Amino acid sequence: MKKNAAYVKINFLVIIFLFFSNTFAQAKFGAGGYIGGGVISGNTPNQSAFTSSVFFEFKTPLSDNIIPRFSFFYAQDFNRLLPGTTNKYYPFLKGFSLKGIASQNISEKYFAEEGIGFIALNDRTFSDVNEWNFGAVTSLLAGFDLRDNLNTGWRLGGGIEFAFSFANTFAKYFSFNVQGEYYF
Repeated sequence: MKKNAAYVKINFLVIIFLFFSNTFAQAKFGAGGYIGGGVISGNTPNQSAFTSSVFFEFKTPLSDNIIPRFSFFYAQDFNRLLPGTTNKYYPFLKGFSLKGIASQNISEKYFAEEGIGFIALNDRTFSDVNEWNFGAVTSLLAGFDLRDNLNTGWRLGGGIEFAFSFANTFAKYFSFNVQGEYYF
C-alpha cells in the first residue's frame, strides 16, 4: 500500500513538472538593467546618488497582461564617482524587489510600461546604520521596441522609479534612468 502511495506522489510531481516546464519553455524571458541618477534617503535629508539595477522577468501561466519582474537595486552617493574625494564613507541603499509589469504598445516601435510591487531596502546611509526596510516600489517607462515584431531582441527606454519603506529608517529613493532589456 505504501508503494502505491509513493508511485502516486511521484507521478503527480512528474505531471506538475511537465506542465510547468512546457509552460515556461514557451514563455517570454527578459533580462536587463538600468543606470541613472536620483536621490536616496534614510533618516537623512535627500542625497544625490547614482542608481543602478539588474532584473529578469518571465511570463507565467497566471496572466498574459502582468509580468513579474525580480530585480536587484543599488544606489550610492555621487561623490563616490568623483576623483579626488576624501570621504571615508559613501552612503548607499541596496535592495530586492518584485514588481508586476504591464506594457502597452503605443505604435509599432514605441511602448510604455508601468510597474508596481514590493521592495526590501537595506539602508546604509550612515556608517553605523544597517537596517532592512520593507515597502512599495513603482515605476514608469517609455521607450523604443527594436524587436521588429520578433519574440527576441532589445527594448530601450527612459523612465523613473520611486520606492519607499514603511518602518525602521523609512528609507526611500527616486531615480531617473535609462533602461535596456533583451528578450530571449
